[in-house]
Amino acid sequence: MSHVDEAARQLSKSGTTLYAVLELKKGSSPEDIKKSYRKLALQYHPDKNPGNPQAAEIFKEINTAHAILSDPKKRKIYDQHGSFGIYLYDHFGEDGVRYYFIVNSCWFKTLVLLCALLTCCCCCCCCCFCCGTLNLPPEEINRKNHQQNVRTQPSRSGTKHHFGTDEDSDDN
Repeated sequence: MSHVDEAARQLSKSGTTLYAVLELKKGSSPEDIKKSYRKLALQYHPDKNPGNPQAAEIFKEINTAHAILSDPKKRKIYDQHGSFGIYLYDHFGEDGVRYYFIVNSCWFKTLVLLCALLTCCCCCCCCCFCCGTLNLPPEEINRKNHQQNVRTQPSRSGTKHHFGTDEDSDDN
């Protein structure tokens, strides 16, 4: 797992937005993002703050925020779906994010439920299995049981099986 994923999830849990990390407002221009990143990166760089673990953590958060907000695709996804959208983007791509949020939307679930009810899909399957229309014919059931019995029979003790060797002809 990359450092960006971990930091994005940490920011999501803490409730801090990437814009707040860079001390910007949502909708800031790419130039503003770059200026703010440079200013904060110089301020919290580990070389300028030796021995300060808090400054190193802030520097990591600043780098993560800049990596996401400076990429137009990631920024668009972040603005629409937050850090969870970025997590999905890193693992499944842009289409994966779109499909995930479509499938999990309320209207999609309602549409699927409505289609199932209108077509009686679930009732038809239930009724066909209950009445026996979709059950296997008795001869196929017997054939499957016979195959299972053949597989589970114990082997004969005391017999040696030598297939395709010259030792078989010498035993006689």
